Amino acid sequence: MAGGILNAVTFLPPMILALAYTYSQDNRRKKVSFFVVQLEAKWLPWVLLLAALVIGGPYNMFYQGTGILAAHFYDFLSRIYPTFGGGRNVLQTPVFVRRLFGSPDLRTQKKGYGTAHAAVDQQTSRPASGFSSAFSSPWSTRGQGRRLGGE
Repeated sequence: MAGGILNAVTFLPPMILALAYTYSQDNRRKKVSFFVVQLEAKWLPWVLLLAALVIGGPYNMFYQGTGILAAHFYDFLSRIYPTFGGGRNVLQTPVFVRRLFGSPDLRTQKKGYGTAHAAVDQQTSRPASGFSSAFSSPWSTRGQGRRLGGE
């Protein structure tokens, strides 16, 4: 869309704004810094868009705004509509991309109520030195400890 309407050659600035928008939707209450100003993450893409307006003018703002528009459409069609609207995921990730970048962990399953993780076998580690037994616990490698508040 940015290339056709706005006669753009590269898509890196809109993609950066799309990533900022996606991050802000997933982490709305987190604090982020924009130069010296701290703000909630939900405001980050709009602050970046305002900075694009100030630095590059209205053309640059509209050009980078296409990133927010594309990210919103992608978020709506792949996550919001299937989850809350009862529809299907219209934008399926291609299989080769899932194989290339997907998690090799087969113990994770996506459920309707969230993500389910299988239990992980915890291996007990032996302390580097000192007493060792077959009944070690995670606390056995923490050191001898010191009592607080006493002499």
